Amino acid sequence: MPTRNAAAIVGAAVPLPQNARASGRHLRAHDFPLTDRELHQHAEMIDKVIRAGRKLQLLRDRAQALERALGRFKARREAKRA
Repeated sequence: MPTRNAAAIVGAAVPLPQNARASGRHLRAHDFPLTDRELHQHAEMIDKVIRAGRKLQLLRDRAQALERALGRFKARREAKRA
């Protein structure tokens, strides 16, 4: 699977940062203190965004590694045919 296809598939599965920003619009203005519940929700949202970014990077790295392995496999196969 080419990296660009893997990135498109993963991009469709992972919520976009715009969704996170849209969720953040419902928070109070900066000059109002947040309640404990709101602080907890905010921290959870940030944690989820960070985890999603890390998982996406892992998937990208894995797709690149698999592409390189496939290239080496094809090169060995061609060398055996020659």
